[in-house]
Amino acid sequence: MLLLRLAATSCQANAPARPAVPPAAAEAPAPSVPAVGVAAPGFTLQTLEGEPFSLADGRGKIVVLNFWASWCGPCRDEMPLFESVSHEGDDVLFVGVNATASDDREAAADFVRRLEITFPIVLDESGDVAAAYGVTGLPATFFIDRDGILRARALGPVLNDRLREHLALARAP
Repeated sequence: MLLLRLAATSCQANAPARPAVPPAAAEAPAPSVPAVGVAAPGFTLQTLEGEPFSLADGRGKIVVLNFWASWCGPCRDEMPLFESVSHEGDDVLFVGVNATASDDREAAADFVRRLEITFPIVLDESGDVAAAYGVTGLPATFFIDRDGILRARALGPVLNDRLREHLALARAP
């Protein structure tokens, strides 16, 4: 558990000088993490291309919701695996939620281009979606079943077997 906590906060040491959350959100009560087994918080955000994307667009598929930033080393480590697995079938939708409130939009776009990410990338410019999911460190990944129910969450990088195990939890009836 301590190792996961350290991994989840390792990106904070590499973060730019700007705050991880907007000042108004920093003054709010600590966010609560949605419980496994309840409906995942819905949202609509803009993609890097400026198109609206709603979590409801993923209904009927397993959704892997990954919160990341371009300055986060562990985020860089897990993205190639996410990209690869995103092409293995039509039943899983990967969605990258850029922590734009603590990142730079151009740096995020460059990150996506360099790593050749093809799954949807949305911009959480206000930090509200991260707050709704209780995200306090990056990366953070949430696994949502076909009915929109949160089935698993992972703080820190999700690599290899860990990704497969969490996907299996989201696929379980």
